[in-house]
Amino acid sequence: MSWEQFKKETVKVAAKKTASHLTPVSLHFLENCVGCALCEVNCPFTPVGEEYGPVSKAEPLRHVLRQEINVLPMLFPWLFDGKLPKSKEELDKWVDLAYHCTNCGLCYITCPFGIHSGEMIAQLRGFLAQTGRVPSLLKLMVDAETSGMFLENPGFKQVWDNVMSQVRNVANVELDKKGAKYLYLPSLAEAMITPGAVVSTAKILSKLGIDWTMPSKPLSIRVPIGKLAGDHESTMIIAKKIYDYIKNINPEYLVFSDGGYPYTFFRFELPGVVGEKPSFKVLHLVEILVDAINQGKLKVKQTNERITWHSPCKMGRFGGLIEEPAEVLSKVSTNFVKLKSHGLFSKCCGGGNSIACIVPPTQEMMEKLMGMKLEITPTEKSFLDKLYRDMLIAGREKVQEIKESGATVVSTACVGCFHTLGFTTKAHGVNVTLKTLAEVVAENLE
Repeated sequence: MSWEQFKKETVKVAAKKTASHLTPVSLHFLENCVGCALCEVNCPFTPVGEEYGPVSKAEPLRHVLRQEINVLPMLFPWLFDGKLPKSKEELDKWVDLAYHCTNCGLCYITCPFGIHSGEMIAQLRGFLAQTGRVPSLLKLMVDAETSGMFLENPGFKQVWDNVMSQVRNVANVELDKKGAKYLYLPSLAEAMITPGAVVSTAKILSKLGIDWTMPSKPLSIRVPIGKLAGDHESTMIIAKKIYDYIKNINPEYLVFSDGGYPYTFFRFELPGVVGEKPSFKVLHLVEILVDAINQGKLKVKQTNERITWHSPCKMGRFGGLIEEPAEVLSKVSTNFVKLKSHGLFSKCCGGGNSIACIVPPTQEMMEKLMGMKLEITPTEKSFLDKLYRDMLIAGREKVQEIKESGATVVSTACVGCFHTLGFTTKAHGVNVTLKTLAEVVAENLE
């Protein structure tokens, strides 16, 4: 079903499938929001417009599910505000709301009742995906990842081969080594957007002299990209493929340099997807760095470069790795400075949850890399153009913090954050150098 179509029967089926994925936790999110709107103060998209507050964005899912899971709303939907979209225009408006959410979790930690509107909006994306409303570039990536065709694209292959050539120059590693203690799992997205993170992580792991390995080929575009579109089937397919690879290697530790959603997916969500508790422990590179530097196993030179840290929402707020990056960077730089919102309430960059990865400049970049042209309908083009403008507004507060810090280098550890900050710092006239955490450390190894 295309973006321009609307079929009532498809919408009804999508509603029933969406209801089938409800859990006791998501039921709490559905039923216990009192609409106090305290969450709006921290949402990065509230400055764009009141309609983009977390409560308003989550409300369409409540409309859908109220009449699917409770008897009285089924019988009297108009009394309980239960409804399905009745037109293409209404469905398109729901798409606009669903893709103005980074799922950063700021609404969750602000809410006095523990309502995670971001997770509700993620479920709304799943509903919309079943009606054909997935941005074209995101849909292409999901299909390419699920089918494995991304491995055959010449542009993608060249990107990966270039990164692996650099890895071989800095690290002596046996690829796909069974029984290695540490399995480093970079994605194709890292190779495209933060190749320095992949090369630098390989350099650091080799410098430590530990028993490690990494895949010879990318296992995914970004682990798994279907989750961002609300595509449960694709998410399960890719997660199980990667899990089978990991079990074949049988490491004690699975290591990520990307602190975005791949890190939290494998740390927290994988068991529920594959139906068993993994035998390995999931680590972010920063956990290895903290221990290695503090124990003297990894020695770094100090620079006086003014560096600050942008905390990825998944790695920091959800993963608990808030102070570890600051500790590592303060060992590297005598002039390290924390941002004003450093900590649990760290400001979101404004482009997570696939937003920065589907806006027009990224689409143009990907079309050039893949050697193809996407067919974008007028409705979708208007949506994407507006989303890009709004993303720059959503990222303004974070950029202002960076400006006020006086930092010349901004370090982060998330593909999405890195990509977004490239857009927003330029748009708001803040001239800084972006580096991943792995790069900052690798450049200053003794």
